[in-house]
Amino acid sequence: MYLDKEKLPIIYEALTENDVDAWLITGRESIMKSEPILSVLGDMDFIIATTLIFTAAGKCIAIVSPLDVEGYKLIEGIDEVVEYQTTMEESIYEVLSKLKPKTLALNYCSSDAAADGLTVGMYRMLERVFERLDHTMQTVSAFPIVSDVRGRKTSSQIEKIRHCAVKADEYLRRVPEICKKGSTSLDIFNFLHDVAYKDGYGMSWADSQCPGVSVDPNVPSGHMGIISTPIKEGYLINIDYGVSKDGYCSDLQRMYYVLKENEDDAPEEVKKAFYLVRDAIREAKEFMREGVTGFQVDQIARHKIVDEGYDSWNAALGHQVGHQTHDGGTILANRRPRYNRPELIDTPLRVGNVFTIEPGIETPWGRVGIEEDVVITEHGTEWLVEPQQELILIRI
Repeated sequence: MYLDKEKLPIIYEALTENDVDAWLITGRESIMKSEPILSVLGDMDFIIATTLIFTAAGKCIAIVSPLDVEGYKLIEGIDEVVEYQTTMEESIYEVLSKLKPKTLALNYCSSDAAADGLTVGMYRMLERVFERLDHTMQTVSAFPIVSDVRGRKTSSQIEKIRHCAVKADEYLRRVPEICKKGSTSLDIFNFLHDVAYKDGYGMSWADSQCPGVSVDPNVPSGHMGIISTPIKEGYLINIDYGVSKDGYCSDLQRMYYVLKENEDDAPEEVKKAFYLVRDAIREAKEFMREGVTGFQVDQIARHKIVDEGYDSWNAALGHQVGHQTHDGGTILANRRPRYNRPELIDTPLRVGNVFTIEPGIETPWGRVGIEEDVVITEHGTEWLVEPQQELILIRI
């Protein structure tokens, strides 16, 4: 196991910025009940009950079983290893009694799965510890810390995400070559699986659901398994797809139009919707920078589309991507009830955040939905892969 040394400065900076004295991560058998932050911290897993405590003073303490002591002493970035001879609960009490943190962050959050790794059982154990402490201590959600540590990607991580985006885009642009009379959405689904697996990539989310392939507006779409539907002339095809490698992933959507026999181009209304979505993405990307909020970015794209007379889409404009497809932390969204939380949409974006931008328009020919991946840098925002500029035309 190891700690990612590039993440350590981000951890200690996040503690200071959020006025948190210590951040406690605890769990057991994490392969069975995942603690989402562990894979972000490095190659970390809890086998027997284990606790990590990061302090604002720049120190990492590991509280571990006698079986794990020597191994944890070898991990660079862990400054002190405490062996519990009786129970981990007792050792946590002893460490906190010595540290006397006024504010302690724990991994619970009702609005973000990435910051909600503390189980009920372990929380109840911690409650017993807290009741015994003889100093005043406030517990707070570790969401802002997790959001920073998970969301501020390092340069090496960004390049791995970029690589996945480039490969996914490459495979998506090959889709027309397998489309012919009688082809179905399942044929496209299988093709995008086969080319990725052959090259050693995995899917960005569940294999049974990635990619999402919509070829007929009369067939329901969403996050469910593939429905085998014939490709039809005169309809749009929308594909939501990403590939993964080495612990990182991408998330893109590309748009295609299946030409009728007498057509050389898509109908004007289809192209109007496509260009509007494309331009809304570009304007949102040009506005994005460190310090603005996800709500502000969302409004740029949403007003661009709604002001042209189209309905507002019933979803966020974008989410963070990288470690997972939906990577937690701040999002780009409007004030719908399910998004309207300050920590999600009113917290300033940071350099190193990687986001999707994915507005959509419903049309009689199918949904127009383009999705691009971008990264916030010190100088603005960059595409991770060249954005789609034109509809991809398919003749079957």
